Amino acid sequence: MTNTLFVGVDPHLKTNVASFMDGDGHEVAPRRRFDNNRPGTTRLIEELVQQMHHGGFDRLRLATEATGWYWWHFFEVLATDPDLKAWPLDLYAFNPRLTANYKKTLGDLDHTDPVDAFVVADRLRVGHDLPVPFRLDERYFGLRLLTRYRYHLIHAIAREKAYSLASLYLKASAYAVLEPFSDVFGAASRAVLQEFASLDELAALPFVQLVEFVDVNGKRHFADPEVNARTLQQVARDSYRLPEALRPPVQLRLTSGFQLIASLEAQVKRVDIAIADALQGISHTLTTVPGLGPVFAAGILAEICGLDRFQGDEAKVAKYAGLKWRQHQSAEYRAEDTPRTSTGNPYLRYYFCEAANSVRQACPEYRTYYDRKYKEVRKHQHKRAMVLTARKLVRLVVRLLTTNQPYQPRRCATA
Repeated sequence: MTNTLFVGVDPHLKTNVASFMDGDGHEVAPRRRFDNNRPGTTRLIEELVQQMHHGGFDRLRLATEATGWYWWHFFEVLATDPDLKAWPLDLYAFNPRLTANYKKTLGDLDHTDPVDAFVVADRLRVGHDLPVPFRLDERYFGLRLLTRYRYHLIHAIAREKAYSLASLYLKASAYAVLEPFSDVFGAASRAVLQEFASLDELAALPFVQLVEFVDVNGKRHFADPEVNARTLQQVARDSYRLPEALRPPVQLRLTSGFQLIASLEAQVKRVDIAIADALQGISHTLTTVPGLGPVFAAGILAEICGLDRFQGDEAKVAKYAGLKWRQHQSAEYRAEDTPRTSTGNPYLRYYFCEAANSVRQACPEYRTYYDRKYKEVRKHQHKRAMVLTARKLVRLVVRLLTTNQPYQPRRCATA
């Protein structure tokens, strides 16, 4: 039988606290604190080597809570250290929720760094439902930094748009109701809301000049700019009047919000170019799927980081992405509602769902599947159908990464 040394580490900016445990749950050494830098990690490695020899261990498993990036550098050092290559080494970055839930089963424990390190070690020793082991691959990690930053930018844009809509209601309460433009944050809409400090200025502008203003800022793309101009005039008539003293701060907030959104969108474009460049160094066939462009493909590849981590099992990939539904059954009873698990990698789930939404618009097979799932229920139709389509896409992605063959549309059966 394998004699494994289990090590739990509680990471911080300045120090790492380690707990050393055997397979029976006994700590084989006092809990120790090491500086979170190269010299400190070198001393941790020396302690690990000493414990491996002293206890006659033949396998090393080490886990830490993934707190920010405080764990990454010392994991990189551990994964490449020549002294540790004498034994099989498994490294795990735990979601803090995993250890927090496990800690509740151990009774009323103190919340201290040494106790947290012990809990991590013991949770690693139990071993059930562990995350995918850490894998050092600079190509995937560099790509992951870019795709996760893009995820951050997209959500920042969404938050800023939601906040700006609140300010927009103060300035023009009927704007979002009457919808003079299909996109509130489009070029023409932004120009109108930034150019006219108040609705009175908008209402005072001659109709011909308003039409020309809308047409020019819409880059002559509107089929009938007079319709947009009339709707704007109706917005000016129907909206509440904002008190004079509040107009400057509301206008400043709205203008600043539009400028911030434009800046964030420009950053997204830059990151998209960097992602496409970084993706060229990774062999794959995902972009042969209609609608699955380089950005979504990169987001999926960066989080999967090689199918061998999942033994090529699509169910494991789906579970890792959080695209798994819990069954609720007792005796003869089986619940109809099967909620999706709340765990999993949120970045991988996001890119799978975004990719599925794009693929179903370009691929007839996925469009048909989405439509069928959409019609099966009356509540949360789009959300449910989208997540199920993403789960279907997992199967295709795993197959393409396994075979490294280009996508081939499914052939319809002939009569």
